[in-house]
Amino acid sequence: MKPGKWPCIILLYIYGVVATSLVTQSVPVVGDVAKHFGLGSTASGWVISVPSLITAIAAIFGGWVTDRIGDKRVIFGGSLFALAGNIVVFLAQDTTILFLGRLVEGVGYLSLTVGAVTMIMRTTSGPRRAIALGVWASHTAVGVGLTLTIIAPLAGHGNAWRWAFGGHAVLMAILAALAFLLPAKTSDAPVRRMSDIWTVLKSLPPYRVALASGASAFIQTGIMNALTVYLSSAYHVSVKQAAGVGTIAEVFVVVGSLSVGYLLRAGLTAKRLALIGGVVMLIGGVGLYLPSAGFVTACVAVCVFSLGIGTVNGLIWTFVPGAAPSPETMGATSGLVSQATYLGVLLGPPAIFSTFHDGGWTIRIGLVLVFVVLQIAPLPLRAVLAKAKEAKKVAN
Repeated sequence: MKPGKWPCIILLYIYGVVATSLVTQSVPVVGDVAKHFGLGSTASGWVISVPSLITAIAAIFGGWVTDRIGDKRVIFGGSLFALAGNIVVFLAQDTTILFLGRLVEGVGYLSLTVGAVTMIMRTTSGPRRAIALGVWASHTAVGVGLTLTIIAPLAGHGNAWRWAFGGHAVLMAILAALAFLLPAKTSDAPVRRMSDIWTVLKSLPPYRVALASGASAFIQTGIMNALTVYLSSAYHVSVKQAAGVGTIAEVFVVVGSLSVGYLLRAGLTAKRLALIGGVVMLIGGVGLYLPSAGFVTACVAVCVFSLGIGTVNGLIWTFVPGAAPSPETMGATSGLVSQATYLGVLLGPPAIFSTFHDGGWTIRIGLVLVFVVLQIAPLPLRAVLAKAKEAKKVAN
């Protein structure tokens, strides 16, 4: 595939979507898994979270490995790890093997997510890069939605839960073969050293983008993971109906993410887009938790929130290439951002669930306000504006 062309970008996007499913494939069948292995609620939660935990701990190191050996090799290796992890879980007969398989899947998850986004940044530039990264920002929402829809019918059917992993193994085998079509790293690229991680860690811009991405993940996953429980308990609707609202809301996340590149190319500045997305997100988040809101209002509000956060999250990822200290450290930089993102994924849901008590709506609204600000305030918007002005002067 030609570097930076849409067939290549779409294939990389598919790697991101399928990587997300390494986490969520266990969600619909976790009850069956827990019953089979005799797991308690805490252990069942870790069955879901282990792959995310690996990324939250080691993403920057994974990014450095990507810079060192090349994104194509990391994607191929990640596909093999994901394949092996799925097979181990599929065949698991005790909890040790089960968690070992999920651990191996976590290595695949880390490799695929960091490797794919690094290749997108390496092979694109200008408006196409902005559009591609906006598209990339929607991969989590799409991966969650597709996986839950496809795997849900397996739940409650005895050992059928194993095919949530067996079927995914077949998919990873196909993607491992397709990795050979991806563009390779240039042979004259310098060998990366371990000190390159320090180059990223001592630079301020990567932290600013990482903070924004972590804040986005915190509030998004917190609200969306707790949405079904919140709507069903607050408005006495069925769990199925409440879950349907969440599925529709994820569509708005995708719409917001996909719109970023096109809006920037149409002339909307990053600063204005960030402010618009933040205001939309704030209106939706506050409207969702107001005690006076009815069920229909809450449904509309969560869709508005999703549109806003999809837009802001897509915009955040367009800042990652510029935040890298050098083109050679884009992998480590995207790893740092991914690390912050998955810390947000881990911490967001428990934070929102902890507010489900009398008067907790004020805390939830406070969290929405704080994390909207934390998404926008750290972004280097002034630097982007200065570059745009300089480019305009050169053009004139």
